[in-house]
Amino acid sequence: MNEKRLSAAAVVFVVMAVFSVVFIIFALLPSFAERTPIPENHLPPFRIISTAPSSTEIIAGLGLADRLIAVDKYSRDVEGVTQDLPEIDFFYPDIEAVAALKPDIIISGEINTNGSAETPFDFFQRLGIRVLQIPTSSSVGEIYGDIIHIAEALGVTERGEALVRRMEEQIKVIAGRAAEHTAVYAGKRIYFEVAPAPHIVSFGRGTYLNELIEIIGAQNIFAAEVRWFTPSAEAIIHSNPDVILTIADPGLTAGSAAAEIKSRPGFSALAAVRQNKVYAIDANLVSRPSQNIVLALEAIYRAVYSE
Repeated sequence: MNEKRLSAAAVVFVVMAVFSVVFIIFALLPSFAERTPIPENHLPPFRIISTAPSSTEIIAGLGLADRLIAVDKYSRDVEGVTQDLPEIDFFYPDIEAVAALKPDIIISGEINTNGSAETPFDFFQRLGIRVLQIPTSSSVGEIYGDIIHIAEALGVTERGEALVRRMEEQIKVIAGRAAEHTAVYAGKRIYFEVAPAPHIVSFGRGTYLNELIEIIGAQNIFAAEVRWFTPSAEAIIHSNPDVILTIADPGLTAGSAAAEIKSRPGFSALAAVRQNKVYAIDANLVSRPSQNIVLALEAIYRAVYSE
């Protein structure tokens, strides 16, 4: 079907070139790291630096946003984060500036590695500062694990467990509502585009976004693919999806993102286009593996089963 598998470096380049932002890379990088072990009898940290928006969302969800002393630039829109906090560069942190903040812990993610095997924050461990690395999650279960791990590192394990239980309950409710639709609309076929033309990126199995589609009883047209890849226009047209979901470039409105897809050569014949079933989903919801994937699931559910 004339498709091309994307390496981590290629995905990073494509998405940065298309979106001119970095936050969505977090969801696109292949997971290769392990969560940093938590030392026994550690003291709960009170001065926290978060270097990835997904981790910042989890910290805020645990009710600990007031402990943040610095964040990355894309964490500023996270609810509860103080807007005048110092800003930490994703890839090239100012060592002296970070050390001067005297953090108890730095929570970093694979987004900070920029495709390498190490994070730019590893150096701070030599200064006696704890660095907790959170790998990119590829499933809902791994996101649960990230929440518990961060909660344990911050000394609020019970809050993390409670947050995960709420997520499980909310997902169960959404799945139940979706089941009522699938009894009528047997397995709607979905095409989800996370980077637009000319450098299209979509995904297959081995991603939490594919899992979200499955939870609502729908089918990813590219479920046979593995993780992130670039499909051809011909492959999309051949698959003829019932619903198309996209993530709008920050410079575009949701309507213009959908209009761009509808205007592509050959796409007018697609069932999704003919029935006006092309929707843009909030990029932050789908690209940040945190408790807010529940909101992403709700948005996907509403789009897929909208009348």
